[in-house]
Amino acid sequence: MQIHENRQYSVLWADLSRQAGLQQDGWRMTLVSRRAELRRVRSVWRLDRGDCALALKQVSAPLDAATFLAGVEAHHEVQERFDAVPRILAADVDRQTVLMTWAGDVTLFDALSTAAPQDRQKLLRRAGDWTARFHASGPIGQRIFQPGYSVRHLRRLMAEVRQGARAVAQAGAWLDCAETLIAQQAAHEGRVAVAALGHGDLNLRNLLVGSGVMGLDFRKGGPLPVGHDLARLFVHYGALLAEPGEGAVLPGVDLTGFFDGYTLTGPDDPGVTFLCRMRILIDWQTLPADSAAFSAAEARRFQGLLRLARAAFF
Repeated sequence: MQIHENRQYSVLWADLSRQAGLQQDGWRMTLVSRRAELRRVRSVWRLDRGDCALALKQVSAPLDAATFLAGVEAHHEVQERFDAVPRILAADVDRQTVLMTWAGDVTLFDALSTAAPQDRQKLLRRAGDWTARFHASGPIGQRIFQPGYSVRHLRRLMAEVRQGARAVAQAGAWLDCAETLIAQQAAHEGRVAVAALGHGDLNLRNLLVGSGVMGLDFRKGGPLPVGHDLARLFVHYGALLAEPGEGAVLPGVDLTGFFDGYTLTGPDDPGVTFLCRMRILIDWQTLPADSAAFSAAEARRFQGLLRLARAAFF
């Protein structure tokens, strides 16, 4: 079906095509991805006209125009300085829709899920190369790592759990792991870490893998230790896809391939090692407290996080 003939999208497309300076008619639309979860609904369509392909992405839930606008602005800022991202051509904030150049529909999560174990390190190397080039596209430098910020946040969460204000699955084990991480603060304090403008939500589904690698779904923020980005990516991979292996950055997870591509810092960066462990705890406490209420995806994620926690804290 052509998009200008689709009742649901015809008015929206008229506005977006006008913003982008495109012909309105002649664009065939094909649904390539849809995620419908309890709190988030997102659809991606491919639009084709001749040899031109575009992506139309719409977030139907949650409805939060301010957050959506911030994401669009963050992406614009990145595409001004870095070319390995799809270009936003038009946006409708009220209807939470963006029109972008086509960058493919295979995420790093998809690629790693179907790759043979021996090929996963090659994919991680490509992800590492993209992440290094992205971090190097903005201000970058060294700073003294101060885990105290994370520890204070962790202590607040621990107090809420102990007071019953926050419910966490297997709360006793979570608290034991949190105490272990706090005890590791001194070993990381005051060492040199690399900092850069971050992605803000660097997970396996926000990198597209084709002939090249492209990133999307950025969040605004100032310079931070690169460990914030790397920890999100590593824990997402480690909890859901990684084969058990050797690894010092994230115990039990082989990330050799990533650091073959990521040359801005190494696996001994204190921001990376500390924040990977912090990320395990943060992701753990975001899951429902009652494991009997887990969806299949949440159950898989929880078991993966427990596996990482056993390796990292015990």
